[in-house]
Amino acid sequence: MRRQTTFHRLTISLILVFLRFLPCMAPPAKKARIAPQGNISSFFGPKKTVEASAPPRPELKPEPPKNPKPSGPGEASTPTKEESQKASSPCAGVPTPEKSGPPVPRRVATACSGRFQSGFTRDKGSNWQQYNNLYRLRLKQLAGACREEAKQQWHSIPERGFLQDLSEFRGGNDGEIVVVGILFKELHNRPNVIDEYKGSKALLTSIKDEASVLYSEKDTLWLEDSVMRIQLEVAPELLAVFATGFVVAVRGVATQAGTLRTIGVQMPRMPVVPVISPSQTKGSYIALVSGIGFGDDRNVEARRKAIDFLCKATGPAVEQVVLCGGCFAPSCQLDGDSKAITAALKQMDSELLPLVEAKPVQVMPSYGEPTNASMPQLPFHRSLFGQLSSSAGFRPMGNPCSLNFDGLEVLGHSGEPIKDLLRSAQLEPMEALKKCLEARHLAPTAPDTLLTQPFEDSDPFVLESVPHILFSGGHERAVHHWHPCVRGGGTQCICVPAFHLHPALVLINLRDPRDVRIEEFSAMQM
Repeated sequence: MRRQTTFHRLTISLILVFLRFLPCMAPPAKKARIAPQGNISSFFGPKKTVEASAPPRPELKPEPPKNPKPSGPGEASTPTKEESQKASSPCAGVPTPEKSGPPVPRRVATACSGRFQSGFTRDKGSNWQQYNNLYRLRLKQLAGACREEAKQQWHSIPERGFLQDLSEFRGGNDGEIVVVGILFKELHNRPNVIDEYKGSKALLTSIKDEASVLYSEKDTLWLEDSVMRIQLEVAPELLAVFATGFVVAVRGVATQAGTLRTIGVQMPRMPVVPVISPSQTKGSYIALVSGIGFGDDRNVEARRKAIDFLCKATGPAVEQVVLCGGCFAPSCQLDGDSKAITAALKQMDSELLPLVEAKPVQVMPSYGEPTNASMPQLPFHRSLFGQLSSSAGFRPMGNPCSLNFDGLEVLGHSGEPIKDLLRSAQLEPMEALKKCLEARHLAPTAPDTLLTQPFEDSDPFVLESVPHILFSGGHERAVHHWHPCVRGGGTQCICVPAFHLHPALVLINLRDPRDVRIEEFSAMQM
């Protein structure tokens, strides 16, 4: 009995000693992690977490040196041992990564002409640029116009049926709903970019095959926003005419499988097109020429006749000329022989000189020519040319190009966005150009399959206003179509033919855009 009592007392003493020193053995507290509000999908940007910052430590002020020895005028003071070591250090004056200052903004050169100059020129750059921000900006700029047009066209749907974003989407809900987002087309025939450039030392070793078709019947269509994505069940004829990058409003019914059975699709609401009152007098014309192909000897005679026609203007009075890309023959582009490129520049300098001395000529570049490869493209540098560089009528422009002639808005490009869209959608060139106008976007497939730059402030290809003339260069034949606007006015859509394929140019009346004429020349010399 006495032994048990002694054992119990010893056990209690050990427990008391352990509890006395227990606070000293507790581990240090960990920093809390605070997650920001909101949910961001992986397409528009990764999720982020923010560590809770510790309370700031009191700043320690250095103590003044004891018994400082004053130095007289012109007398150098002797540095201390610490100051000598600091001055002799190789990293003196260089900020460490922990104490580095704010990054210096770098200027990014981009191309533009006319009213889109402010949109294509950026002074602000970042250390790490991604393309998902471009989609977010595009959705922000066009989502309101899509929702406004959808409410006007589908007024039978109650207000609760118009979802603010895809987070409100619930599968199996009864009734029709309307959601707004960006289309993503999953192309079954699209090649793997890693396999395409595996073992290649350069990305731009040759011009890409623009004739390759990426769309098929096995493609699927998705709708995305900054929150999530949903798959669309669409009819085959609707699947064929859309591609990645269009901002649309989709009307449909949610299924039990989590998809949206699509009933209809609406494009953004179009702004009012300013109406130009036709002049009583006969107006002058603007000439659009594409694919004139300097450096190719097979169409020299037809090209000479076209230049003579523009210089003399025996028929309609031509006031302005726009070369819509394709200034050089395909053999002189990108991976062509340097001697052939030099010869093409000299030929362009000599043959185009009489025209630029007679009237203003806006010259646009295109893919594969001596400028940057991505859209938008910079104008040709004047140092490439000899006599043309000193002529006042020679006006290098960017691609896309925007012009204004006494209130007439002219907008267009050399054809790359339309050709790239035709790879992903089953459309004719004019149908693709009209769809871009209705979608209020010049290059919807950029940056998915069309080279462009990761803009940060806004999407410069979004049409904030509608032009009177919208053109696209480099096509097989000349086609034009008047696209009326429901709210007044309209836009003349023009597919300018490549001169080496169809020797012709397009004339548009500057006072009446509906007045379009096609001037054809003799066949190419073989």
